[in-house]
Amino acid sequence: MSAAVLAADGLTGPPTVLEGRFGFFTAHTGDFTADALLRGLGTDWEVLRTVYKPYPSNHFTHPGVDCALALRAGGLDPADVAEIELGVAAPVLRTIAEPTAEKIRPRSAYHAKFSGPYTIAAALLGGGGLGLSLDDFAGELPADRLALAARVRCVPDPRASELFPRAFAAVLRVRTRGGALLEHRVDSSRGGPQHPLSAADLATKFQLNAERAVPPARIAALRDAVLGGTGAGVTPSALLALTAPAA
Repeated sequence: MSAAVLAADGLTGPPTVLEGRFGFFTAHTGDFTADALLRGLGTDWEVLRTVYKPYPSNHFTHPGVDCALALRAGGLDPADVAEIELGVAAPVLRTIAEPTAEKIRPRSAYHAKFSGPYTIAAALLGGGGLGLSLDDFAGELPADRLALAARVRCVPDPRASELFPRAFAAVLRVRTRGGALLEHRVDSSRGGPQHPLSAADLATKFQLNAERAVPPARIAALRDAVLGGTGAGVTPSALLALTAPAA
């Protein structure tokens, strides 16, 4: 947005800032492939492959959260959980599952965002917004979620490993106190091209984040301006004005 405002005001720059002799690519890589940048230019849109994060936690935790929310929606009572097995792609275990002692009992709310066991517990016991909200990772971590996280065991899953990194997949198996085995699998986490968020979901995510810093009336105006786009007479300067701190 800042670049668009500067360009609209007439600010120019070197035409070969990317590919030139002293450009970004030469400075950082020493070489580049123009075809990779220009192939399909104007017809193929990478934005269509953008993956939106519905939950405010590490992206590797998302497929497990999807599974937990599905089992919860199917009637799983967290109080009836005896043990949980979370199967994910082998390469992500070091991020969300290791070391085990640190992940089943995160040291902070921020640390909890990178814990497979804790995010599963939060999805089963908490939730808000699109399934998990920023409030699920704020303040002191609740004792009941830590107790449930301690019952989660993370293991490599062959199918999830095969799909990685093209998609983030997971399988969640829950053994109840009565001995029943419940299972749910996702081959691609929610928010990606295979399972995109709806326009209403995206509006909800925007609302939940914006309301922490922007007055309600300005949130609605900013949302409508973005959705209306330039066809509604919206300029970059107008968008920046709506996002500026209140006087």
